[in-house]
Amino acid sequence: MNKEAASKIAQVLRDAQTALIAVTQDRDKLAQRCSAFERRGEATKVAAMMHDKGINRDVDFADLVENLEKEASAGRLGEIERAVDMVGPNMSFGTMNHDEGLNVGSNAFEGFLMGTVG
Repeated sequence: MNKEAASKIAQVLRDAQTALIAVTQDRDKLAQRCSAFERRGEATKVAAMMHDKGINRDVDFADLVENLEKEASAGRLGEIERAVDMVGPNMSFGTMNHDEGLNVGSNAFEGFLMGTVG
């Protein structure tokens, strides 16, 4: 092999190395973005479940998602999701009043539901 051919081969190998490094860096950046989107999606799903069940309703939804994303980064979102699954449905549609003398509810149906009619 002559010097000119060896020089061309060396240049091709340097160019290939540069291209592979660039492609690898792009792949790693995209993998990080994909992971962040997945983490955000899972956190949003758990936050929606929490609000549907009446958990942390006093926390703004966006703030709750952000907090859950931090928990996901620490590897704890799965545990939180399992705990939320164990909580029953939101039953806070009214207040219970044990004083039978008061008329609870604005109509007979609400009164019946609250236990003051019938």
